[in-house]
Parts: sequence; C-alpha cells; structure tokens
Amino acid sequence: MLYTDTPVTMARDPSSLDSADLSAFKVLDPATIASINLLPSNVPKIHKGLTALPVRSNSLGAFSSEPVFHYLYVKPHDPQYTPVINANPNINGRSLYISSIPFDSTVHHFRALFTAIGGGRIETVIFSDEPLQPQPSTADENNILKNRKRKRSNPAAANKQTAETTPWPSLWNRKLHLPGTTAVAVFIDKTACDLAMKAVADNSTDNPNLDYFWGDGIGKGNSIPELGISRYEDHMERMFPDQEWAQKFVDDSLEAYDNRLKREEEERRRKANEPDEDGFVTVIRSSRPRPILSAEEIAERLKKEEKKAKKGFYPDFYRFQQRELRKEQANQLLSQFEDAKRQVRERKDSRKHKS
Repeated sequence: MLYTDTPVTMARDPSSLDSADLSAFKVLDPATIASINLLPSNVPKIHKGLTALPVRSNSLGAFSSEPVFHYLYVKPHDPQYTPVINANPNINGRSLYISSIPFDSTVHHFRALFTAIGGGRIETVIFSDEPLQPQPSTADENNILKNRKRKRSNPAAANKQTAETTPWPSLWNRKLHLPGTTAVAVFIDKTACDLAMKAVADNSTDNPNLDYFWGDGIGKGNSIPELGISRYEDHMERMFPDQEWAQKFVDDSLEAYDNRLKREEEERRRKANEPDEDGFVTVIRSSRPRPILSAEEIAERLKKEEKKAKKGFYPDFYRFQQRELRKEQANQLLSQFEDAKRQVRERKDSRKHKS
C-alpha cells in the first residue's frame, strides 16, 4: 500500500521517529482506504454458522485519520471441531469460538470488547498458537493409575537428564499472532457465555457498535507494551543483556541444576531402602567409586592372568569334543597305514623290474 519514488533519509538515531524524514511516503488517499475498508452494510451477518462482529481499529492512524473495520467471527465453542476441549474439559458450555482475531489480541482486549458491547465476564482466553496449560489430574484419574498393573520402567528414560534451568526471558515483550490464529474465550459461567453471544448478535453488521475502538477500555492496571519502534528498542535491550545480570542468571541456573541432582540422588537412595505399594524394593547400582589399586595388588592380578594364559584352552572338555578328537586320530592312523602300504607296494615293483 505504501511506496516511495525517492530515497528516504532516516535519522542515525532510530530511537525517535521525529528525527526521520517521512515526507517521501505517500499518504493513503480516501479511494485506497475505501478499497480496503469494507463497511458493515456490505458484510453478511452470518457466515458458515459464525456471527460477524465488526470492530473499528486505528491501525492506519499514522497514514489516515479514517478508522477501518475489522471483523471477528464468533460462535458457541463446539468441542467436536476444536481439540482445546480435550485438554480443558471443564469449559464445556461456557466458551465461544472466535476466528479472524487481530494480530495484537490479548485476553485484556477481549475482556474490554465484551464489556463494551454488554457481554459476560471472561475468565481466560485460549489462543490456538499458544501451548495449553497442563490440567491437574482428578481423583478418578489417580485411582486409575494406581489400579494399573505394575510395568517395568524404561531405564533409559528414567536416567535421562533434562536441562535444568530457569526459563530464559523472552526476546519480545509481548506475543503477536500469525494470520489464521483462532481463540476460545472462556467465561465465568454458562449464563455469561449466553449473554456474550447475544451481545455479539445484537452488535453485528446490521447494528454495529460505532463508538468502540479495538483496545479501548483495557484499563490502567493491565498495561500492554506498545508496538512500533519502542517494541524493537526493547527487543534490542533483551538481545544484549547486562553482563552482571547474565552472569547472575547463569549462576542461578547452575545452582538450580546442582540442587536438582542432589534431590534426585536423595530420592534414589530413599527408594533403595523402602518398598513401594506392591512390596517391591528398587534395586540400584551403587555410586561409590572403586578404591585405587596398589602396586602389590596390580602385580598379583598380572600373575593370575599369566597363570590363566599358561593353562590354555581345553578343547576336549565336552563329550562331543572327545568324540571328534578320537575320529580325527583314527583318520590320521588310517592315512598313515595307507601310505605305508603304498610304499611297500612301490618297493616290490622296483625289485621286479631289476630282476
């Protein structure tokens, strides 16, 4: 949308946009804005079972004073088509599925949105591009695990050492969503969810809320890092942290790793002396180092090895070896007898020729 015919002279210090020469950029004209800004009257209210919710945005505020419309598509959350329900079974019946979310969406944005249009209170928002939080196991699941048959554990997996560490801070101060990301808004109860869906239908394209802009009403307590050049300045600071902070981070991580190894060793020794629920005692290999051999002990071992080498290998230890040995000796005697007969016959023949 934006282009320039002449080179743009930027300031050497990128910390301020005021020092940059942006005169070469062309401001979007009204015709261009109208081509990318689809009015609610031209958008159907229902699309493939989802209700369109228009939201005004100032995303082009730097180039145009006219706000543009962004459309969210909302419907009751169906666990059959979205696997989020499998990891969070307790949100069934009190959640809404939201598609075509803005790239800067946060839980605070959706709370402010549904508060503005008269919806219910949101408990949390689950985004499709973020990992799900592990759910605590219930009492029934714990009983099932206890009643399962005891299986031999995999020693390779048991001895595998994972990297111990305090999580490395993110290089970005906030997460931005990729195109196509969806969300599931979880409300405090089913009544709040039904109220929110009714508010979406009331504020759809046939009666849009033209007073609300995306991001308004978030509140001072829920501060969200700004986008733009300040985001990249913070990113540069996170990429090159202070040396003292980095050294402290490394020291704390190594200390946590050592503490984890000590705890695992103590737990291993405790299990070696206590039977489990089935009455089995875990057998472990001793970790005590072997004492260093003295010169006399080394010489004694060498003598024993020499004696073993002198004794050699006994090929006739088993019966089948003795039978094979006797057969071989008989074959050798038979071969010698045949050679002696041949020599006698040759001598007789030589005497006949002489006479």
